Amino acid sequence: MIDGDKSSTKSVSLTPIEFFIKNKGERFVLGDDPRNIGEQKIFSAAPYSVDGREGYVYIVLAGKKFQEVSDNLLNQYFTKLGIGATLLTMLFSLVIGLLAIWFLTKNLRLITKTVRKFHDGDLQARIANPENSDIEVFANSFNEMADSIVGNMDKMQSVDLLRRELIANVSHDLRTPLAILKGYIETLQIKNDTLSEEQKQEYLQITHDNVDKLSNLINQLFEYSKLEAEQVTPVKEPFSITELSHDLIAKFRVIAEQKQINLQLDNPEENCMVFADVSLVERALQNLIENALKYTQANGKVTLSLQKKGKNVEINITDTGTGIPVNEQPFIFDRYKQVDKSAKKQGYGLGLAIVKKIMDLHDTTITVLSRPKEGSSFIFHLPAYQV
Repeated sequence: MIDGDKSSTKSVSLTPIEFFIKNKGERFVLGDDPRNIGEQKIFSAAPYSVDGREGYVYIVLAGKKFQEVSDNLLNQYFTKLGIGATLLTMLFSLVIGLLAIWFLTKNLRLITKTVRKFHDGDLQARIANPENSDIEVFANSFNEMADSIVGNMDKMQSVDLLRRELIANVSHDLRTPLAILKGYIETLQIKNDTLSEEQKQEYLQITHDNVDKLSNLINQLFEYSKLEAEQVTPVKEPFSITELSHDLIAKFRVIAEQKQINLQLDNPEENCMVFADVSLVERALQNLIENALKYTQANGKVTLSLQKKGKNVEINITDTGTGIPVNEQPFIFDRYKQVDKSAKKQGYGLGLAIVKKIMDLHDTTITVLSRPKEGSSFIFHLPAYQV
């Protein structure tokens, strides 16, 4: 049973043999392998008795060759198992990686989709609930950028619409003096021999007045265009608003006397200094005084008053003219106001619109207080300057 291998043993433990015989081989048990010390194998055993000597026949069911084959098969099995496990691990890792990439790029794909929708013309496309996104900063930046783009587009469309309206309205205003000029010049040409010298002078004066009106309108249009295009930068410096007001009152007093209007300066004694652009402020006051004289009837009154209030100087131009209807007051600083669709375009021209632009350049506002048939007051403030 046992060959001469050095690794073999000449004894085995009887405990597994007795257990095996006792249970008639019905229960699994391993016994010592006499060829490999310390290893156990499947065995079979049976008792015997010869000439009064008792013992056991002990057979190990796996021989040396079988063990080698078994070991080779077991090694191949574990090799295949390792390869399979490696492939399975790689496959599992690939799936996990793809899922991770999908999850991590989910918000990026959402943003990309939103950007494409915005690019294709859906200007209302926004990233919903950016605070719940993993890339909140980018989502908020896109939403703000989209809002800014839409706002600029709306502003451009609004400016373009207003520009077209301005051109249409100014064209209408230009046609009126041009038509008058043409009519009177043609009359002078056709009836030159039959008109008296007095009539000729009257026609020439009317022609001259309309040339002035036309020139003034063109100058206003040019001035407003520069202000609207932000091509005018105020050069602020200290100057006496009181002295400027005296000069303007003297300039318009002749026109006021012709219309029998009392034009005066209130509080002329105190010298009020302001810090602003003197030429722009002069233009604003000139337009406001012209507007007051235009809408004040004979025997009326126009007052330019100056008053220090804290760190500012309040400038107030008040008239006793026709006043401004309440429903039109919010629009008087627009370039033109459409009173009725069936009527021609009417309004306050470019004068008050220029005043509003000048106030914007000085970071201040102008307020109008008016009641129909009681007159109007235009009030604005400039920063006072302390010598």
